[in-house]
Amino acid sequence: MGQPLVDLQSLDLSRDVVTEDELRRCLPHRDFFQLLDGICFFDRERGLAVGYKDWDAEPWWASGHVPGRPLMPGVLMIEGAAQIATFLVKQLSGWAMDQMIGLAGLDDVRIRGQVVPPARVYFVSGNVQISGRRLARMSAQVFSGGQMKLETTIMGVML
Repeated sequence: MGQPLVDLQSLDLSRDVVTEDELRRCLPHRDFFQLLDGICFFDRERGLAVGYKDWDAEPWWASGHVPGRPLMPGVLMIEGAAQIATFLVKQLSGWAMDQMIGLAGLDDVRIRGQVVPPARVYFVSGNVQISGRRLARMSAQVFSGGQMKLETTIMGVML
């Protein structure tokens, strides 16, 4: 671990490559827990996806985490990583778009830095491995300000 799944600087991240409708068909999350504003890179052959979230200067969590020094909670970084991983699994596995994928586990979680608003946060997933008909494992990383802020291996189960 520690190596980026993809060099974000080598990609054109300036536009969405997946429609909003397609993204929302894959992910049931809405309101505060819609942590992907869009997908700005998707390579089916390489099995990689990059999504993003734009936090303004006063995101909903900032007043309580931490007053006077807002930091994006690590659990939200993990949730955003799980959402890009869910998108990727549904695109690559043939699992039904309307089927819920639940978080089954995390391995080797490393928080490598802080996300301070305002910020654009990139969520990256790759290396999908499907086990049987219901379990998937994939690598996920979180970047902001050109630096990796979190990395983990996510396990998801089709519910």
